[in-house]
Amino acid sequence: MEKELRWEKQWIPEHLSAVGNEPWDTVWDRLTDGFRPETVPAGTVFYQQGDPAREVIFLQTGQIRVECIHSSGKKRVLCLLFEGIPVGEDECLFGGPREYRAVAVTACQIFRIPAEVFKRRAEASPALALKLFQISARKSQVLGRMLIRDSFLSVRGRVIQFLLSVSEPYGTEEGAGVRLTIRLTHQEVADFLGISRVVVSQCFQSLSREGLLKKTRQHYLLPDRAALEAQLHT
Repeated sequence: MEKELRWEKQWIPEHLSAVGNEPWDTVWDRLTDGFRPETVPAGTVFYQQGDPAREVIFLQTGQIRVECIHSSGKKRVLCLLFEGIPVGEDECLFGGPREYRAVAVTACQIFRIPAEVFKRRAEASPALALKLFQISARKSQVLGRMLIRDSFLSVRGRVIQFLLSVSEPYGTEEGAGVRLTIRLTHQEVADFLGISRVVVSQCFQSLSREGLLKKTRQHYLLPDRAALEAQLHT
C-alpha cells in the first residue's frame, strides 16, 4: 500500500513554490516570527465556548481536539488537529465569541499569536492568506464528510468510516493493514460520532470477531484496510 501524502502536501503546484517573494515552505515562520514557543501538557484548555477570540494558537507539535458541548452536557468532537496548523483562526478573522472548545490531546508545543497581529500578517502576506484558504477548505471538507457520514451511513458504517479516516493522518503501514498511532478509547470514539459508548463497544467487538480490527497493547490495528472499506455500507 502506497503511503498517502499528508493532505496539505497534495496541493503544491510548481507555481506555488513561492508566492511573490515568499517561499511557500516558510509561510508559518512568517506567522510565528517574534513569538516564543510554549510547551503545554495534555488536557490544557486553550479556550472555551463563548470566550472572546483574543488569539490564534499555532500548533507546532502535538494534537488538539476541537469539540462542542451542548447545554445538556453532551459532547461532540468535531476534529483532531495536528502539527503545523493554526487553531481558532476563524473567530479571530471574523469576530464574535468562540463557537467551540479546544483542548490539548497530547503535550503540545504552541505559539500564541494575538488576533490583531494575526490579521495584520494575513493581510500583508499573500502566501499566508493562501495557506489559510487551504486550511479552511480542508476543514470544510472534513465537516462535509461528517455530515454525509451522519446522514447516510449506519452506525456500524460511521464507526468504520471513523477508523478509516483516523488511519490516514495517524496510521503506519503494517502488511495489508494500518496500525493506528494514537490511543483511542470507546468513549472518545463515541464523542466523535455522537453515539453511546455502549454502541461503540458493540461495533468494535463485532469488527474484532470478523478479523477487521485488533488491539495490541494500547493501539488498534486494521489488519486489512481494503476489507474494512468493503464493509463500509453494510
